[in-house]
Amino acid sequence: MRVRTEDKRQAIVEVAANLFEELGYDRTSMSLISQRVGGSKATLYGYFKSKEELLLACLYVDITENSDRLMDTMLRAGTLREGLIGLGIGYMDRRLAKRPISNVRIVATQPEELGIGKEFYANILKPAWQLFADRLARLMEVGVFRQADPWTVAMQWKGLLETDMLDRRLMGAIREGDPREIREAAVNAADIILTIYGKPGAGDVHVPDVLGSPEDEAFRAAAKAAGKKARAAGRKTKAAA
Repeated sequence: MRVRTEDKRQAIVEVAANLFEELGYDRTSMSLISQRVGGSKATLYGYFKSKEELLLACLYVDITENSDRLMDTMLRAGTLREGLIGLGIGYMDRRLAKRPISNVRIVATQPEELGIGKEFYANILKPAWQLFADRLARLMEVGVFRQADPWTVAMQWKGLLETDMLDRRLMGAIREGDPREIREAAVNAADIILTIYGKPGAGDVHVPDVLGSPEDEAFRAAAKAAGKKARAAGRKTKAAA
C-alpha cells in the first residue's frame, strides 16, 4: 500500500498548475500530468479523484498563498493609507499576471453544471476576500472607519482598483499591467475609501496598532487608543484649516 505524502501532493499541484497555465485546462490530461510528475496515473488518482478536483486544489493554493502574502504586506505598512496603497498595488500586480488570468479564464469556461465556478467562489475566492473584509470590520469596531457593511466596502475597494484593467487583460487588449496605471488606481482607491468611510485622521493610523490579533485584549486596547488618537488629530487638523 502506497503512502501519500504532502510533499508529493504539492509537487502534483505545482506541475498541474504549470500545465494548466501553459496548455490550458482542456488540453492538459491526467496522463500528461502524471508523466511530468514522474509516476503512474494510479498514483495521481490516489491524490486527486478527478481533474476537476486537481484544478480546485491548484486554485486554492494560488489564491490562499497570495492572499496571505498580500495581507502581510498591508500589516507591515506604517500608516493605513500606505497599507491600502501597498495592498492595492500588490493585488493588481498579481491579478493581472499570467497565471491568475489563466485561472479565471479556465473557471469561466467550464460548464455550469460541473459546479467548478460555484465551488471556487464559495470555498476559495470569497473566503480570501472575507479576510480583507474582516480587517475592515476591525477598523470599524475601533472607530477608525465609520460603520458600514465590511463586505460592501471591500467590494467597492476592489472595483476602484480594477477599473477596466481586468477586463482589458482578460480580453487580451493588454498583455500585462502598466505599473503607473496600477499605482494610480491603488492611490485613488485608498483615498476614496478613506474619504468615504475613514474618520478624521484614519489614513495616518499606525497599521499594527489597529490590525493585530483580534483575540488579544492588548490588541483591542491599543486599537481603540489608536482610533481615538487619530480622531483627535483629525479634529485638530480640521480646526487649524
